[in-house]
Amino acid sequence: MTFVVTNTWTLPCGECVAVNLPDMDAVIDPAVFERLHPAEARHAEGIAPRRQASFIGGRLALHAALARLRGDDRDAQAALTRPPWPLLPNDRGAPEVPAPYVGSISHKRELAVGLAAYDEGWTIGVDIEQRRASKQDISKYVLTDDEQVQLAALSPVERGEQVMLRFSLKESIYKAIDPHVRRYVGFQEVGVTVLDDGRAIVHPRLAQNEQLGIDAWWRVEREFVLTCARAQIR
Repeated sequence: MTFVVTNTWTLPCGECVAVNLPDMDAVIDPAVFERLHPAEARHAEGIAPRRQASFIGGRLALHAALARLRGDDRDAQAALTRPPWPLLPNDRGAPEVPAPYVGSISHKRELAVGLAAYDEGWTIGVDIEQRRASKQDISKYVLTDDEQVQLAALSPVERGEQVMLRFSLKESIYKAIDPHVRRYVGFQEVGVTVLDDGRAIVHPRLAQNEQLGIDAWWRVEREFVLTCARAQIR
């Protein structure tokens, strides 16, 4: 079965739920659309078929994370039916989450994850990536000069994994800070120092000197790396 809950985590940034996705070319069962809010279903029907699975899975995952946050997780699958409100994309492409919550979505080919938290002044971001290195070397694109030096002595396999970890951390950070900066942020505008205990120290070097407090965390889940971040104006 697809579009079912495969994992749940309590992360430092909030409650996180993973939902598995069908193959990109698979025909989606019409019954799946009935598990969305009607406004979400209409939106999904209007986008390209190859994007429907990730949109649906992301919304189901975030709805389940919100239900888990509220303590309504006695039946995780029941949380994936008849959501009380739609989670449509805002003008920046992020899910519009109603008060008093904040949320974020990420997806890869096999999984979609949703992260939810109560709004306590922090905005949040989540990202999931394959742990292994990408087919192309993206290190020059992703890493700052300091990060390049930090990883220089690693074996190619270890270095590739560490590049993907930093890529994921920065994706989470960018999602968390976007509501504040509302602009494209380059990979060179944020550096991260990865700690062994699952934390990451964030070194903002934002070009427009936005003053933000940012925290980030990471964890490895089998072949994936899962990261989250939170941000607030200082």
